[in-house]
Amino acid sequence: MAPARTARTLAQNLPQNLPRSRSWWGVLAAAFAAELAAHASLLRLPYYWDEAGYYIPAAYDFFRRGTLIPYSTLSNAHPPVPSLYLALVWSVFHFAPVVTRSAMCLIAALALTAVWRLALTTTQKQTVALATVLLTALYPVVFAQSSLAHADLFAMAGTLWGLAFLLEERLGWAVLCFSLAALAVVAAVVAAVALAVWESWNLRPRKRSLRTGASSAATVR
Repeated sequence: MAPARTARTLAQNLPQNLPRSRSWWGVLAAAFAAELAAHASLLRLPYYWDEAGYYIPAAYDFFRRGTLIPYSTLSNAHPPVPSLYLALVWSVFHFAPVVTRSAMCLIAALALTAVWRLALTTTQKQTVALATVLLTALYPVVFAQSSLAHADLFAMAGTLWGLAFLLEERLGWAVLCFSLAALAVVAAVVAAVALAVWESWNLRPRKRSLRTGASSAATVR
């Protein structure tokens, strides 16, 4: 079944009391508080790995000079979303590991909120949605990335929200989220392209049957 058809089926079956926009903000706040608590002992760690090698220098160059092409580290053509986000956070607060890691915990919380929304949309059960969020947050790869200034977390959040909006047939928001994911990690475009190809493929028989039906109607006349 194509994503759009799945979205229409789910939309028809959604209960009237399904939490709406204000409830999502509550889920985001709870997820952010849980992320901060879970990573409290890690928030002041110095930058390391790809953080120190690329992401932090690149974001700091934009923060200080406004250039998207880093000059204090080797440029490897990474998309700009992580640098833009971190520079914005540093301009509001200050440049420090605790600020950076807390900001990344917020992105992780945003991704977990999308997991909640997807689970609630597809199962209509808050217990299932809660269990899914907890298992996702505790998955070692997700947990380890949740406080690191890497691009993967941005791609994860953008892709999950894109899927959530797609299932709700909010195509404009879905396109925006998939675009932001691709502007964080180029490989994230694969998800959007795969969904577009799948949808196009599933529409082909439908168009063919419509043409056959029109021909039959013309013959009867």
